Amino acid sequence: MIEEYCLGLLSPEEAREVERMAGLFPEVQAEIDRTSLALQQYGANVVQPRPQLKHRILDQLSRLDGARAFDLAHLPLINAYSDHGQWLRTVESIRPTRDFRNIYSHTLREDPEVVQYLVWARFEIKPEDHHDEHESFLILEGECECTVGGKILRLSAGDYLAIPLDVEHNVRVLSATPVKAIIQRRKAA
Repeated sequence: MIEEYCLGLLSPEEAREVERMAGLFPEVQAEIDRTSLALQQYGANVVQPRPQLKHRILDQLSRLDGARAFDLAHLPLINAYSDHGQWLRTVESIRPTRDFRNIYSHTLREDPEVVQYLVWARFEIKPEDHHDEHESFLILEGECECTVGGKILRLSAGDYLAIPLDVEHNVRVLSATPVKAIIQRRKAA
């Protein structure tokens, strides 16, 4: 269950229960920290498929299962298994203003536990860290480089990244067009 929590796969109720247990039992929090670190280290060593091939494979799979757009009033949480093509179909009618300079953001979902944004970034997202919320993002279009705790990760369409609590991170856009992404922030216990 802790692995599923660290991967963002639990329901909001299950995640709250894990966070409650972590607040009560230091050994649960320690296991969450160990698991998050192990998953990050594992992810850094995984060979990533070529972005074009990955994109084509995900598009073909989404056509096979007939994945439709999500209902904007009832959006799911993003996680490592989210279909970026399904998210693209969901947000296709939302556009940034033409004259945005670096970052344009549109709120998709906002409730006491979760906020989700559709974000376009032309150049960079300056360094930040979060102490009270778990941030993750799913790249929909473009290519970027994310520095997380000093480690550089290259991301493109279909890639998902969960940022650990209290770890500084930033994003630098590599593509000629803006990076388009879903950013999700979940309250920490």
